[in-house]
Amino acid sequence: MLSFGDTVTMLKDAGRGARETHDAIANNVANINTPGFKRTDVNFREALAAELPRYDDSTELALVTDDDKQFQAGPDFEAKPFAISTQLDDTQAIRVDGSNVDLDQEMAKLSINSSYSQAIHTLLSTQYSRIREAIAEKA
Repeated sequence: MLSFGDTVTMLKDAGRGARETHDAIANNVANINTPGFKRTDVNFREALAAELPRYDDSTELALVTDDDKQFQAGPDFEAKPFAISTQLDDTQAIRVDGSNVDLDQEMAKLSINSSYSQAIHTLLSTQYSRIREAIAEKA
């Protein structure tokens, strides 16, 4: 398989996770009036973060982080593929028909996911532009 580097691979995985999250939210909204329907959730951000290595070598100068949401990186940094999992939400039904889908919450999650997806795709586009520039310089 053709690879354009760890950053591109990680951004593509994040984009795939955002797309699957969008699909799950759309399914939840589409089935909001289905009696007994239980919503699903995709937790790809946690899976992506778990696959990133933590750099703890005290003999090397590493990237300093001051927040758990920041990625640590070092000379042995290597992005790894991760598995996206869809989970059934078994919380108590909030509607008379037994469904646990809240339209307001789903719309808020959709808005957050859309912004995240746009940011990821902008970053991915920037990476591809840099690759195109590097190829054009060599040609």
